[in-house]
Amino acid sequence: MRDERILQTLKDLEELENQPDLEEGLWRISFETGMLFNVLLRHSGAKRILEVGTSSGYSTLFLAEAARANGGKVTTCEMSEFKIKLARETFEKAGLTEYIELVEGNALEKIDELEGPWDFVFLDGMKDEYTFYLASLWPKMRPGGLVVADNMLSHDGYIGIEAYKFTVDLLDDAANVLVPVGSGDLFTCKLDEEAEDKEEGEGDEDKDK
Repeated sequence: MRDERILQTLKDLEELENQPDLEEGLWRISFETGMLFNVLLRHSGAKRILEVGTSSGYSTLFLAEAARANGGKVTTCEMSEFKIKLARETFEKAGLTEYIELVEGNALEKIDELEGPWDFVFLDGMKDEYTFYLASLWPKMRPGGLVVADNMLSHDGYIGIEAYKFTVDLLDDAANVLVPVGSGDLFTCKLDEEAEDKEEGEGDEDKDK
């Protein structure tokens, strides 16, 4: 990612976090985590990207820059009026407004209304609600799509995070890997069950020869 306008906006947000008189606290992913997402999205060509938990819009910029390159768009959900206003200013400053749809309101209610399929979903909202987000979104994930949940290491032992880990481990049509970058992200890939069954069938045929 080489867009100086976006990079400067990211730096400005990092400096903003240190101001003592902020109306609300701002939480964000690390720059390295954002770059990992950006590279993965560009590589996969993902176009339909969803983020749960916008905050200042810091992470959204990494997603939207890749969406712009891929000819896609990011949908991001936020309920705080302060953060919604800040995020809109962030998107405008970075020149990415047209590649982002900011959905205002409670994410649990809003994501039920959003239509799939999704190529990539980033969960960084209320930790106690992760499993509920997943339940709503998993049927809307395309085969090969990724759900990435943040704070797996920083909030290790927290009941909402542990419940999420337990839930994704029970999915029959998923492959999981915990990536120790930033606060720790759990990547869950939706498997193509038909393709998996076909490969198994071909493998059985080869054994019979």
